[in-house]
Amino acid sequence: MLTKFLNNFLNNLRYRLESFCVKFGLWFFSQLSFTTASSLAGRIALFVGKKIKVNDLAKKNLALALPELDEKKRAKIIDEMWDNLGRIVGEFVHVCKKNPEEILKIVDIDPVSKINLQQLKEKNKGAIIFSAHIGNWEIGPKILLALGFKVNVVYRPLNNPYVEEMTAKIRAVNLIEKGNSGSRKIIEALKNNELVIILADQKISEGEKIKFFHEDAITTTSIARLALKYDVDLIPARVIRFDRKSNFFVEVEKPLVIKKTLNLNEDILALTLAINQNIERWIRNSPAQWFWVHNRWKK
Repeated sequence: MLTKFLNNFLNNLRYRLESFCVKFGLWFFSQLSFTTASSLAGRIALFVGKKIKVNDLAKKNLALALPELDEKKRAKIIDEMWDNLGRIVGEFVHVCKKNPEEILKIVDIDPVSKINLQQLKEKNKGAIIFSAHIGNWEIGPKILLALGFKVNVVYRPLNNPYVEEMTAKIRAVNLIEKGNSGSRKIIEALKNNELVIILADQKISEGEKIKFFHEDAITTTSIARLALKYDVDLIPARVIRFDRKSNFFVEVEKPLVIKKTLNLNEDILALTLAINQNIERWIRNSPAQWFWVHNRWKK
């Protein structure tokens, strides 16, 4: 009983200390300009990241996914990855504070994406937009809001309840927690002709082994299952950083071609593989902007 009490006390103390550090960090970066906060946070992350344990995991993942690269190229990608992750942290409070119209001033939407977005709006139907932890994934929802879409973001709450409450409040987008209650909210949003954004590149505890690069990786099939069951478009989209600065390129692709056969399970697996293949293509295109520190191929 005493041990449990002490563990809870120490965990709560740690969470509160972490919360204080995050609160200070948010305040500090908010005092800087968008570009200065981005640049400084990138430098800090590069310095710290190369000295912590997950840096080895990033190297392992990169070697597994892109074995054709030599050591020098991999090292450069890892350095740029830390810079990108740091920039996301420095930019976070600014992205949250900017209204959707202000966000449009720092992004470039290519002409094909504009056409795809217009067609999506004309359909006036619910859709699932899948993306990945690539570029700056916090910006995407604000862009869609600025363009007049009703947007919901599916996410996993942070372990630290104090930090979770703090960051969720300032995000200024409708968040749906993963889980059973979240699934019901996703279905409701789709039926109400709203968009649901899901980052589809993380490992989950339950799923199917689907090929991702050269190895199978446990992958959620719920995205494909929802698209098939509710007959909604499944749209690949990403926000990529260019020039390693606070300038972004937005790409919204055409919906995936969904083939239906008499075997629903095979259809789900095929569509899930197509999602992984899209994400893999993005990563190969911009390897330094993906979240290599995630243990994606954990058995």
